[in-house]
Formats: sequence, structure tokens, C-alpha cells
Amino acid sequence: MIIMTISEYVLVRLNELNVNHLFGIPGDYDLPFFDEMIDKKTGVKHINSRNELNATYAADGYAKLNGFGAAAVTFGVGSLSTTNALAGAYADNTPIVVICGAPNRNTSKTLGRKQLHHLIDQDLDTSLKVMSNFTVGSIRLENSETAAEEIDQLLLKSYFQKKPVYLEIPYDLQKAEVAAPDKPLDLNKNISNPQMLSEAVEAIKKEIEKAKSISSLVGPVLDRNQQILNADKIIRHLNACVGTVFTGKISHFEDHPNSVGLYQGKVSEEYTYKMIEGADLVITFGNPYTEFDSGVFTDDIGTNQASIHIQNDHVIINDEFYMGVYLKDILPILAEEVQSLAPKSLSIDPTQRKFSFELKDQFTPTDNAITIDRLFVQFANFMESGDTLYGDTGGYINLSQAEFKKDISIMGCGNWGSLGAGFGMSVGGSFAASERKTGKVVSITGDGAFLMSAQDLSTLIEHKQDITLIILDNSGYGAERQIYPGKERSYNDFLPWNYEKLAPALGGVEGVTCHSYVANTEKDIDKIFTEVIENKGVNVVRIMIDPWDSASFNVRFSEALRH
Repeated sequence: MIIMTISEYVLVRLNELNVNHLFGIPGDYDLPFFDEMIDKKTGVKHINSRNELNATYAADGYAKLNGFGAAAVTFGVGSLSTTNALAGAYADNTPIVVICGAPNRNTSKTLGRKQLHHLIDQDLDTSLKVMSNFTVGSIRLENSETAAEEIDQLLLKSYFQKKPVYLEIPYDLQKAEVAAPDKPLDLNKNISNPQMLSEAVEAIKKEIEKAKSISSLVGPVLDRNQQILNADKIIRHLNACVGTVFTGKISHFEDHPNSVGLYQGKVSEEYTYKMIEGADLVITFGNPYTEFDSGVFTDDIGTNQASIHIQNDHVIINDEFYMGVYLKDILPILAEEVQSLAPKSLSIDPTQRKFSFELKDQFTPTDNAITIDRLFVQFANFMESGDTLYGDTGGYINLSQAEFKKDISIMGCGNWGSLGAGFGMSVGGSFAASERKTGKVVSITGDGAFLMSAQDLSTLIEHKQDITLIILDNSGYGAERQIYPGKERSYNDFLPWNYEKLAPALGGVEGVTCHSYVANTEKDIDKIFTEVIENKGVNVVRIMIDPWDSASFNVRFSEALRH
């Protein structure tokens, strides 16, 4: 029997989940875990983030591209700093684990009136209690006899439920010994309730047979489960029209012959809205019912049409729930079963499908100042198939409305909408993309969002990551200006940084490991976009935008968001 430490066991299992980089901050309670990560050859490399919040954002961004992510932090001050990112991962259906080093197991017996550092009063369970609100599993290992089984159960729960989990390992257990795994984690097993799965398949086929026309929506959980091709097979055979959504902008389907564009309830383009809600039957693939996806709940999905909602772990057919039916299990079956059903009659007019920023609207750049409406046309044409794109809140709102070429991986902070998350995620995403070795990595953020997580620009520089960071500088919080218009309030403004000087200040060597730009005109943008493709290292592109400039669609969206 091969023996290894508990820390090594965790790392081996993470590597089986396709985790090759772990983001984290060493602290006195987790140092043995970090020792094992450095000393043992588990296939997992430590990336030293600049704070725990950013480490967890990075784990999220890594998982969105690679399937699973991990962060490691110390007790109390470290674990509680991760909560905003954990909440975002939970809201956005992203499987990650936060590993936390904790005090020795006998600490509670010796505390008495003593106030331990990083501890609130004498309560060792504070972090566990807090984490239970943001995870599908929060545990502290108590002994080496059951540790391996508990670790496996926790990681698989996160992987299959597509939600974060929290693992506390006491200091004295981090190098305690356990038996090495005798077989890999079974990531392909069918975990659905067999009877419910069979009943759901038959009920779905009956609804499809009854419908004369079918529309479909594809969402982020489809991508999390790597089921894009099976959904495509179903959509193509049934001749259903397909729309993407804000939280799951899957470019594969926006380049699709049956695409009708981005759906956001009544905030959508009229043609998109009519095609999705006008069909006899709508099928949603991995779409959580969120405020942003529904156009602030202006949708009427399923009101005057039959509906099938295939969620991560259940199916809803009209108002009937089929619990314990997992998307990853039912879609491969449906992809084969629908082949015996007759395709539907559908007329799609590609000329009616519209995006706010379309590839065909490419123009000859001028010396005019940059506007959002024209910038994102240039930006859409800058991105190529195989590229990876992360957007922070304001940047993502704009890019969500752009038409992109096929098979660009597009990710953002989703319905949680935390400023700074998008850039933090792109740090992790840059490492995941480097493992794939496909295309360039681009992060686009507003200046207000960037200030929230800017420190990890130095992480990118330290590890010589190839990434282009685009900062839209409108001297404040542009989204809030539109949501609460007509008031020039100082609380939406702040003193701009010299972003073009930031990378060298954080240790970058200009022209070698970093390249800095400022764009004031359309011609500047054109020249910069041509140059950055050839550069190695971190490109920082500061784009000057009028504080009150906004895309026309954003006016409609902001109106819907007003309270």
C-alpha cells in the first residue's frame, strides 16, 4: 500500500479534476499544505496571488475554462476574505474548492479564556458557519481514518453540482498519512435517478412531438458540463431556433445557422424576442432564471407556450419537476433519442438577427474620439476563433451585445455582478488558457472595476503570462451613471490612475514582460490592436472614454434595472 500525506492526497485528487494551477496565499495555519504542494510531484503548481479574494476569483476563472478550480488560504482572515468570490461562483454555477489551513485539533480543549489570533472569540467554527451559505459542502477534517473518503465526497459534490465547496484541514492533519488512492475519481458515472431520468426523456419526447415549432436557449451550465455539442445535435435535428443569454454567451451558437441572437426578455431585439417566445415549445439548456438573462424579468417564457427546462440537476417540463436528473446524463440520451423524431418547420431570416455591435459594421478608423458604439465593433473584429475573453461588469455588459466569431470562450461575473471579479477571473483564465495553447487571452474591464482587484496585475507579470488587459477609462462608475441618470454626483467619480505606468511599477520591464498603451482615437485603437497580437507578456491598454458615453442598448437595459 502506498502512503501519502493528506495534503498530497488532496492535490492528487485535484490534478485528476484537471487542476494544474492552484491559487493561494500562505499563512501560518496552512504552511504544511504549501510545503507539500512545493515538495511533492502532484502535477499542481502554486500561483501566489496578491490577496485571498483575488485567489478565489482566479480559481473561478480557471474553472470556467478548465472545469474545476482551487484556492488555498489561511484560517479566519484568509477564509473570510474569499466569501464574495465564493458567492459569485455559487451564483454562477462554477465548481471550485477553497482549502483552508486551520488550528490544531486540540486547540478547542486548551483555549479557555485565551483569544487565539485569527479567531473571533473562542469560536473555531465561524468560517464553517459562514461558508455554509456560499457552498454545497463545508467540512473540517477531524481524523486521518475518514479523511480520504470525506475529501473525495466533497470534491465530487462540487464537480457534479457545479457549485463551490470549502475544506478545512487542521494544521496537525496536513502532513498526517493516509493510503494513496487505488483508482481515479469516477467523473463520468451516471449520477441521475434512473427512473426519473427515463420518465423525463419520455416526457420530453412527447412535448417535442406535440409542438409545431421549437425555440431554444443555451446557458452557462451547458458549458460547465461540456455538453455544447450534444445540445447542438438536438437543436440541429429538431430545426429549433437558438438564442444565447447574458450569463452564458456561447459563441458556438451565435455563429449557428439557427441563431436568433442574444435573448434578454423584452430588452432583446424584437426579432429575437418573437422567435424565442413565439414558438409552441421552448427548451432551455442549462439556463438559471436570472435577472440579467430575463431582461430584469420582462420575459414571458413558458406563459403562452410549452416549456422544458433542463437544469444542472433537475428537469422541469411545464410545471412538473423531475428531480435528480442531471444535464450531463440526459443530454447524451436526448441527442440520440430525438433522431427518430421529425424535424420542425422553421423559417429563420438571418438578416433580421441583430447584435448591437456587428462584425459586418467594421469601418475605416478615424481621428475621432472613441465611443462605445464604435469601439466594440472594432473589438469584436479584434477577437478570433480560439481566443479566450473575460469581461468585468461594465465591460461584460457591452461585450455581451457584440457579435463574435465562432468558438471564442467568453466569460464574466454573471448575475452576481461583483466589480473586479472579471479581471480576477482572467488571471486564473490566463493559466488555464496557457495549458490549452489556443489563441490569445483578453480581459476587458472598466476602470472602476479594475481598481477592485488590480493587485494581481503583478501576478500576471511575475509569471510572464500572455494576456491583453483593456481598461475602459471613463473616470468613474459608468454603469451607475446610467442606472441613476441626470445627476452628476461625485460618488460615481474618482481620481484616475496612470494605468499605462502601472505594469512597470509592479515589476514589469516595458517592452519585454509588459507593453503599455493609451488610446484616444479610433486610429489609436486600430494600431494598438495590431501590435498587441505580436507581443509577449502583459499588454495594458488604457482606452479613454467620455464619462457619460454609453451604448444605445445600455440605455434600455439601465432603464429596466432602475429601482
